[in-house]
Amino acid sequence: MDELPTPPAMKNGWPWTEESQQIAERLPTGEAWPRVSIVTPSYNQAAYIEETIRSVLLQGYPNLEYIVMDGGSTDGSVDIIRKYDPWLAYWSSEPDRGQGHAISKGFEKATGVIFGWLNSDDVYCRGTLELVARLFLNTPNVGFLYGDCSVIDQGSSKIDHIESQPGGPAEFLTRCFIPQPSTFFRRTAWKTVGGINEALHYSLDYDL
Repeated sequence: MDELPTPPAMKNGWPWTEESQQIAERLPTGEAWPRVSIVTPSYNQAAYIEETIRSVLLQGYPNLEYIVMDGGSTDGSVDIIRKYDPWLAYWSSEPDRGQGHAISKGFEKATGVIFGWLNSDDVYCRGTLELVARLFLNTPNVGFLYGDCSVIDQGSSKIDHIESQPGGPAEFLTRCFIPQPSTFFRRTAWKTVGGINEALHYSLDYDL
């Protein structure tokens, strides 16, 4: 945390003045942790994107690849992203065709075996990536996983809670019980279904 840029004044707690516990560089077997690639699509989200970035970088996860795809913001977002350049695997700021296009471009750059995308007004809880990696390691036949998700307001205060539930296609057609920010999937699953439908701007996560 001390290596990252100093947080803005009056910002305290996670992920400003607190961080996740740093985990061991390697698994007990001596193998490397699976590489986790996180993509953040963004456009004119200067008010929130720094908190998003810090919540990813301060996960304490040793094999993280973080990619930020900005759509050509004009509100100061690029200055914020640039501050974190040394800790990002890749970032760019250029016009795109919407968040689906930005997400696709990000995952084209990704080299991880576990994928996730976090929008630029969302944050991960502490220890998220370690938990996700352990679950995938323990369930090799699982293609994707999801969990509960808290809803926060503009000040990052919790205002609601989305409870995930098990179910199949029939249940999913009546209620979306898979919260996008708390969903992660294997690279192979993403490739198998052909990635995201970039033509969808609001239901692209549901479709995926």
